[in-house]
Amino acid sequence: MTTLTGNYAGTNHPSQTFDFYPPSAPTGEHHPVPLLIYVHGGAWRFGDKSSFLLADNGLHRVRERFVHAGYATASINYRLSHEALFPAQINDLKTAIRYFKTRAEDFGIDPNRIVLAGGSAGGHLVQLAAATGHLNEPYLEGLSASALAARTIAGEPDSSVRCAVSIYGVSDLRTIFDDRVAWGFPHDHPEDDGAEWRLLGSTYPAPAGSPAEVNWAKAHPIDYAREAQRSGERTHAPVYYIHGTADTCVPPNQSIEVHRTLSAAGIATELTLMGGAEHSDPALYASESTWEHIIRWVGLQLTL
Repeated sequence: MTTLTGNYAGTNHPSQTFDFYPPSAPTGEHHPVPLLIYVHGGAWRFGDKSSFLLADNGLHRVRERFVHAGYATASINYRLSHEALFPAQINDLKTAIRYFKTRAEDFGIDPNRIVLAGGSAGGHLVQLAAATGHLNEPYLEGLSASALAARTIAGEPDSSVRCAVSIYGVSDLRTIFDDRVAWGFPHDHPEDDGAEWRLLGSTYPAPAGSPAEVNWAKAHPIDYAREAQRSGERTHAPVYYIHGTADTCVPPNQSIEVHRTLSAAGIATELTLMGGAEHSDPALYASESTWEHIIRWVGLQLTL
């Protein structure tokens, strides 16, 4: 299997690197293929892009299935919370999206058919990217207002995507503890270990006037879903959610509520709840029929 590795941010930072996997069969120079970008989980403080190549829980089968379906795929690293506070993580993802769009011809991909997938913390980031690709907000893009304006004038690619797949992703960092209790799970989870304040810079609510207050105000996919539109700057890309009903770390209502919200706004969305599946459960990746359905759903979004 051929794998290309590089840096999407023009730096030497190992946390801004990617692995690129071409589709399973050459398509010819006149037939660019869609690209799936995968964003790893790990509570925003650990994890690595290599899990998309091989993982104990079968995560890598997502790559294998999409490659078999004719997609190119890529897996990215991003700066972790001990390296940089939010919004560095969404800045990095958006930088990677723009990178692949700009170099689409080099990779043989279609810049207008980019799809995201991510698990847990990565699911949170792909939801944010799906919600904000047309906002052109400097805070989220990691670029100044003048730089964004210059890119628009020059016709350079933005960070919008066609759709996203959130795999047990976080949609509201403010409520995750109460959501666990509401679902009948313990309030605290050993894998959490302060992941939210480590990412955003303080516990909630944040000190008034602090950078952390801004971070806490802008980090929740469900807030963007509540303002979602089918066109304009609030355009929200379609999102597919898959979640285990026994997830004691990121409880399933983190996907259920945002799915309901998007559906009410008229945004294309689907939800699969996997009975009895825990967080990062191999069962979530083992079902051929589930992932065949997800790939068909993604393919449909690319035709609209």
